[in-house]
Amino acid sequence: MGTPGLLQLGDVAIGAAIRAGERAGETLTRLRDEARARIKEVRLDDLTELAEFGASERNRVIENAITALATSRIVDRVVEIQLARVLELLEREPDRIRALMRGQRDSMVGDVVGRVRSGAAAGDAAVDRITLRMTGRGQLIDPTT
Repeated sequence: MGTPGLLQLGDVAIGAAIRAGERAGETLTRLRDEARARIKEVRLDDLTELAEFGASERNRVIENAITALATSRIVDRVVEIQLARVLELLEREPDRIRALMRGQRDSMVGDVVGRVRSGAAAGDAAVDRITLRMTGRGQLIDPTT
């Protein structure tokens, strides 16, 4: 193609202006997207910071409430009443309490003995396997031969 004519120069100018507009639009779109991403990051950072602050305040409020409850006169009174009931029961029915204590002790002793027995049985089995391997008697016999 040769040198553009006067009419074609106008078309070139229009094409250049449109192309520049397209590139400017692409640049503006990219800048707008980047700005939105930064705004979202700032918002997420703000939300994260607010969530951390809220969690620490919630924990502080709960700790204060527990402390206030634990040191309240009502709780002290409830504990005193229950302790008085237990002491009265111990005084009135010592045999019942002794039987309860014996039963718990027997149950604990039974649990310990059971664990010792199962541990000993597992140990015996392990020793038997080692002994059989060392003496060569622990070889498996193929039932098909």
